[in-house]
Amino acid sequence: MSSSVPFRMTVSPPTSDTPVTHELDLAEDYESLVMDACELLAETDCRFHVSGFGQDAWPVDVSYDLSSVIEQLPQARAALGRKDRAQIDFYGQGIERVISFDPVGEQVTMTCTTRTDWIPAPATETASLPDVEDMLAALAHDFRRALDRACPDIAAQEPFARW
Repeated sequence: MSSSVPFRMTVSPPTSDTPVTHELDLAEDYESLVMDACELLAETDCRFHVSGFGQDAWPVDVSYDLSSVIEQLPQARAALGRKDRAQIDFYGQGIERVISFDPVGEQVTMTCTTRTDWIPAPATETASLPDVEDMLAALAHDFRRALDRACPDIAAQEPFARW
C-alpha cells in the first residue's frame, strides 16, 4: 500500500550555467568519476531530494548520498529492465537505508530497510514498474542536466552522455 509520501528521488540542477573550475582526470573509473562529479555539484546550489516511507525529506546530501545512488543507478536500472530484483543502498552515516525493488509482473514492491533508529512507516510501497523505471530514468536525466550546467566536460563522458 502506498503512503501519502511515495518514494521519490530527484535532482535539482544548479541555477547557474557557469561551470565549476576543476582539474580532474576524466579517464577515471565510473565510481571515481561519479564521486568527483558529486563533489563538484556540491559546490553549487544543486540539490538531491529523497522522500518516502513516511518521511517527506530524507537527510541526504549531494556530495556523498547522491554519489552513492548514482554509483548504483546503472545496475539498478538494468536489473529492473530485466524484471529482476534491484536495490539501492543509502550507506552514508546517518541515513543507512536500503531500498529493495522487487518486480512482479508490472508492479514493483519497494521495501525500506534501515540500520538506524529511524523506522519507515510504511516499510513497503508499491508502484508500477514503468513508474519506477521512469523515476530512475528521470534521476539519471536530471543528474546529466546538473552536470551539463556545472561540469560539461564530465557530462560528455560515458555513461552520462547517454543519460
